[in-house]
Amino acid sequence: MWLRKRAFTGAAALVLLVGLGACTVRPLYATGAGISGPQADLPAINVQQPTSRAEQTFRNALLFSLRGGSDGADTRYGLIYRMTVREQEIAIERGTGTPNVFQLSGGVSFLLKDVASGESLFGANVTALDSYTRSSQNFANLRARVDAEDRLAKALADLTQARLAAYFATH
Repeated sequence: MWLRKRAFTGAAALVLLVGLGACTVRPLYATGAGISGPQADLPAINVQQPTSRAEQTFRNALLFSLRGGSDGADTRYGLIYRMTVREQEIAIERGTGTPNVFQLSGGVSFLLKDVASGESLFGANVTALDSYTRSSQNFANLRARVDAEDRLAKALADLTQARLAAYFATH
């Protein structure tokens, strides 16, 4: 019985080692001679111009995550997107019945295109949530909403960058 368990454990370990030996996993942002992938392709993405303040925040955060603060590479890809932000009341004050907590839900639908051929390469949707609290001060309320919108746009940019990096890592 003991010998049978030991043989089974040894066989299972051998199968696991053979499986791991065949694995060709590499880090998403690996660099080195002859390695291409997201680290070479992401900076070559030109992101469409924004039409609102929230889109500008999204675009700035996305460009920074794609290029790391540099000018980027020669444009090989174009990214077009549509961003939506909705506001919803999620809590009210007991005494007055006035809404005081709001949730922002946002989404970005994007499409990556090859600039040279015009071919659509990859499209996806990402969503995120953020919330803020209102008080009796108007300026504080405006600032709280703007800050929540900025956090939401940055979260959407991070999710978009991750999807694009995963696409380039697998294609």
